[in-house]
Amino acid sequence: MIDLWMMLALLLLPLALVIAWPLVGKRHKARRAEANTDGPEGASQAALYREHLAEIEQSRADGAIDEAQYASLKTELARKLLAEEQGGSYQLAQRRDGGRGLLFALAFAVPLAALGLYFYWGAHDDVALYRDIVASQSGASDMVVEARITQQLRKRVESHPEDLNSRYMLAQRLLVSNDIQGALAQYRYIVAKEPEAVNIRAELAQALFFANGSKITAEVIREVEQVLATQPNNTTALGLAGIAAFEQKNYMAAKSHWQRALNQLTPGSNAAQALAAGVQRAEAALAKVGGEAVANSTAIASESAEESASKVQSADENSIAVTVSLGDAVKYSPSTPVFVYARTAESPMPLAIVRLTAADLPARVVLDESRAMMPGRSLKTVDQVQVVARLAVGGNARPAPGDWQGEVKMLAREDWSKPLSIVIDQQI
Repeated sequence: MIDLWMMLALLLLPLALVIAWPLVGKRHKARRAEANTDGPEGASQAALYREHLAEIEQSRADGAIDEAQYASLKTELARKLLAEEQGGSYQLAQRRDGGRGLLFALAFAVPLAALGLYFYWGAHDDVALYRDIVASQSGASDMVVEARITQQLRKRVESHPEDLNSRYMLAQRLLVSNDIQGALAQYRYIVAKEPEAVNIRAELAQALFFANGSKITAEVIREVEQVLATQPNNTTALGLAGIAAFEQKNYMAAKSHWQRALNQLTPGSNAAQALAAGVQRAEAALAKVGGEAVANSTAIASESAEESASKVQSADENSIAVTVSLGDAVKYSPSTPVFVYARTAESPMPLAIVRLTAADLPARVVLDESRAMMPGRSLKTVDQVQVVARLAVGGNARPAPGDWQGEVKMLAREDWSKPLSIVIDQQI
C-alpha cells in the first residue's frame, strides 16, 4: 500500500507544481504589474496631467488667472492624478489577491478530487487482490488471506464476467479447496468462451473425473480425446487416458499413456512418483494376465543393455559413465534422493538423468539415450555437457539451498569415454 501512495504522490506532483508556480513567482509578477502602471494607461494619465498643467500655466501667462488661482488649480490637478493612480494600484492588488486565493483552493481541491475519483472509479481492489495472490504464490499467506483471495475472485467474476483470467484462478482455487461443483461451473464457462483453450479443457476433464468419485465417464473421455487430438503430450490428459485404459483392462495402453506423461515430468516430483507407480501397476497387471514373460524379457533386455553400455562404454559415443560418491563432511539420510544428470551450459533442463538414493552411493551411473527426459533432446544432439550429481536434501528435483552437489563443468564429447568420477561435497 505504501508504494501505491507513493505512485499517487508522483502523479499529483506535476499538477501541484503547475498550480504552485504562479504563487512562487507572484512577487516577480507583482513588480512587473506595478511597472505596467507606467505603461499605456499610466502614460495617458501623465500626458493629460501635463496638458492641463500647460493650459493653467498659459492662462496665468495671459492674465486670465492670478497666482492664487493658479496654485489652487495646480494642486487640484495633482490631487486628481494621485487619486487615479492609487485607484488603479488598488484594483490591481485586488485582482492579484483574488487569483492567489483561487490557486490555493485549486492546490488542495484538485488532488483531493483526484484521490476521491480514484477510489470511486479506480482499481484499488484489484491492486489489493494482486498483492494477496503474490503473497499466496510465495507461501507468505495464511488461511485468512487465502479465504480473502477466493472471496475477492468471486466478486471480481461477478462484476467482470468476461475476465477469464480471474475466473480461471478461481476455478483452480475452488478445485483445490474441494468445491468441485463450483470449479466445474467456472471451467465450463471458460471452455464455452474459449473452445481452443486446450490446457483448461484438460483441467475440466480432471474436475469432471473428481466430481464423479474419481471415475471415468463418457464426458471425461470426450474431453480427453479433444485435448489429445490437439496436444498429444498433454500430461493431464495422458494421465486420465491411462486411467480409462486401465479401467477397461487395456493395461498395455495404460502403461503407454502413463509412461509418455512420466517422460515429460521432473524426476522425483509428486506427479512423477504417482505416474511411476501407475506404470508399475500396469506392468504388474500385464504379468497377471499372461504378460509376465513379456515383462520379464523387457526387464532382462534393459538390464543387459545397461551392462553392455558399462562394459563397452568407449564404443558408445552417446553415453557417459560416471562414478558418484559422497564427501566425508556430508550429512544425509539414506533415503535422501540423489540426481545425476548431464545438461548443457545454456539450459538447466537435463539431457539425461538418473535418480538414486544416498544409500546407493558410491555407484557407477550410465547416462545415455534411454535416460533422456524429452524426445529430440538428448546427449546425441550436443557435443559438450556439464555433469552434475546432487544430493537433494529437501527431496526436490530442482536445486535448492542446503543441497549438496559435485559437478564437472565442461566435458567435451571426445572425453565421454574416459573414466569420470564426481564427489558430492559442495553445499549450495
